[in-house]
Amino acid sequence: MIQTVDIHKTAIIGDGAKIAEGVQIGPYAVIGSNVNIGRGTVIGPHAVIDGTTTIGEDCKIYAGASIGLQPQDLGYKEGPEGVIIGNRVTIREYATIHRGSKVPMTVIGDDCFLMNYVHIAHDCKVGKNVIMANATTLAGHCEIGDFSVFGGMVVFHQFCRVGRFNMISGISGTRVDLPPFAMSDGRPLLVRGVNMIGMRRGKIGPQARTAIKEAFRLLYRAGLNYSNACEKIEAEIEQFDEVKEIVDFVRTSKRGIARGSMDGFDTETTDGVL
Repeated sequence: MIQTVDIHKTAIIGDGAKIAEGVQIGPYAVIGSNVNIGRGTVIGPHAVIDGTTTIGEDCKIYAGASIGLQPQDLGYKEGPEGVIIGNRVTIREYATIHRGSKVPMTVIGDDCFLMNYVHIAHDCKVGKNVIMANATTLAGHCEIGDFSVFGGMVVFHQFCRVGRFNMISGISGTRVDLPPFAMSDGRPLLVRGVNMIGMRRGKIGPQARTAIKEAFRLLYRAGLNYSNACEKIEAEIEQFDEVKEIVDFVRTSKRGIARGSMDGFDTETTDGVL
């Protein structure tokens, strides 16, 4: 059975916009001429989607969200840059996602949940299953790994990287990179433990989790610099793919890696202590 498109009479749809079956567009929404909206996506009232923007299937975009507008980059020159958003992405009220500036596209992966007032700047790459609570802000060119979770009002400097399965406490921020599988807190962010709960949910096995925990101990508690810690991790820990991922992330960091906390978390409450 063919689903019809439901477009409110007050919505403005640019000539050339591609709107798939089952799409709903609410009152006073504005859709630009180069926008492509996938099957089953729902666009709320007063949302604005512009630029060369592709929205995947079964997304939910709430009232006042703004996607694909020009970046807040003084050096930006108008071009074909845009935004790509995956499938089943939820974008809540007044979130902003800006088009690319120096690279072709700002990218949001499948199954992300971006809450009210989240801001994702130009040229960012956000992986799959990422959750960002209210008012989280990414400056340009940030890269966020799959299954990472951000508390509210988190701020990241431009060009920062966050590895997979990070858990980041609210009202925090950083100018450096966060390695995969970390739990972090504070401003500046300090790595306080290992995201054991997230890894369990992500089906990372117990032996790999133990190896990851030992790798973090060598990175943060053995009194080694990061270069020597990586060598020791390679020499002494079974090389699960996740352990190799940590070492590669540290070695390829251009901004540096977040420091570790001296106190850690309570193992009985978080199972994340280093």
